[in-house]
This record gives sequence, C-alpha cells and structure tokens, in this order.
Amino acid sequence: MSTDGRTITGIVKDGVIVPQSGNGLPDGMEVSIVIPEEAMTPELREELAAWQQAGMQSWGMIDEWEREEQ
Repeated sequence: MSTDGRTITGIVKDGVIVPQSGNGLPDGMEVSIVIPEEAMTPELREELAAWQQAGMQSWGMIDEWEREEQ
C-alpha cells in the first residue's frame, strides 16, 4: 500500500471517522485509513487478525471450488 499523498488526522466518533481540520476533499473521493500499530488495542489486533484469517479461509475455499470446476 502506498503512503504517498496527504495525511489528514481524525477521530472516530460513534463509528464514523471525523477529520480534525478543514481538508478540502471532494465528496465521493476514495481515501485509505492507516491505523498505527502502536495505537491499536490488543482487542482490535485480535479482531483484525480474526478477519484476516477468515478472509484467507474464504479465498482458500474459492480456490478449491475453482479447481473442482476445471
């Protein structure tokens, strides 16, 4: 993932990321969110690891299904 570009700080409020300053970004612009490792709680790290594992298992099932179809 590229980190080129502009950094805009923000906070999470009621599950929504709120920028901390006027940013001039147009509506509909795609952005990437990077959470520094040191800012993650152990619970968040565990949850992200579980989601990553689930994703890997899903791709494995898709790959297996595609091999069976051939």
